[in-house]
Amino acid sequence: MHASTTLLHSITASDDEVARLLLSPDGKILAAGDHTTITLWDTTTGSLQSTIEDKDDMFFGMAFSPDNTLVAAATDEGHGRIWSTATGELKQTVTVDDERTLSLAFSPDGKTIATGSELIRIWDVETGELQHILTGPGDRKLSFSAIYYGHVWPSEIWQVLFSSGGRKLVSVCPEAHCVRIWDIETWTLDKTILGQEAGISPDDTHLAVQVNDTTIQIYRTLDGQLQRTLEDTEKKFASFTFAPDSKMIATHSGREIMLWNIESGEPIKTLEDPERKVSAFSFSPDGKILISGTRRCGLRVWDVESGACLVMLEHDDGARDVQSSRGYITGPPAFDVLLEDGAGKVALAFPDGTVRIWDIEWSQDP
Repeated sequence: MHASTTLLHSITASDDEVARLLLSPDGKILAAGDHTTITLWDTTTGSLQSTIEDKDDMFFGMAFSPDNTLVAAATDEGHGRIWSTATGELKQTVTVDDERTLSLAFSPDGKTIATGSELIRIWDVETGELQHILTGPGDRKLSFSAIYYGHVWPSEIWQVLFSSGGRKLVSVCPEAHCVRIWDIETWTLDKTILGQEAGISPDDTHLAVQVNDTTIQIYRTLDGQLQRTLEDTEKKFASFTFAPDSKMIATHSGREIMLWNIESGEPIKTLEDPERKVSAFSFSPDGKILISGTRRCGLRVWDVESGACLVMLEHDDGARDVQSSRGYITGPPAFDVLLEDGAGKVALAFPDGTVRIWDIEWSQDP
């Protein structure tokens, strides 16, 4: 396997560190967000399309609509705002009183948007009308998990996920270690699971729930039945992602990426970064390549079958500051990847507010 990278653009997206990066589904637009500003960039030309700013509010989660025409952001003041990607014009605002809105997601058909605050709310994208408020047993009350982990209500929803087939919605309250599966046809609660992060497999059959630092459980998305437990008591899982065939899951811990067989629950192989801790990763659609970022703004391209690191980009930025210039605690660099068969784009943020966009290509060796 051979891989190459080409730096397409280096853009100045903020006067402070960019906290979030998101590529549109078609890869033509990059949204770069700090805490009060979102800039939209043309990934082909590297030119700025529009700037969205609100100095009196703070942006959290971002999402593109499936047809690439809209971008939405959740805000600290309880808003879910939706803008046109073509013009930056504000198209819709939905508001929750006395709650922060921390997460949001478009439905697969793009007609509705789910927002997560203390509860999940379902809104009509075109009209802004509130359609459903999702409440189930235990909402507005202390759950056993919340008591166990020492948290009191309200527990805020930091993650909302639609299944690609549009049949299920998953919500995550990390503070209460609570993951819930909702049926979209009836908008009722199917199941509550103990966990702090969740992900749905590409074929919608599996729901992965990170229970704690060392355990990930695999459930059947349709009915919430536990299928498998992945556990490594010697390492702490920082995050995970599914392979495109939904038969394998990758986890990362420190400088290691572990590949697991979902059917057996056993590890298949380990990819070890020779220099730095892994910060994020993503599979190509054919499952042959894995792209990872590192804690100090590096970039890796891995051959999944052989475990070889095909490309290793390093930069001279050194250790990241503990705080940004505005006083916010910073974590791993913002990173997003959109891959097609044989090619793709990678966006990576740097501490000085710049974002670099690479073109990635790979092929079998002749």
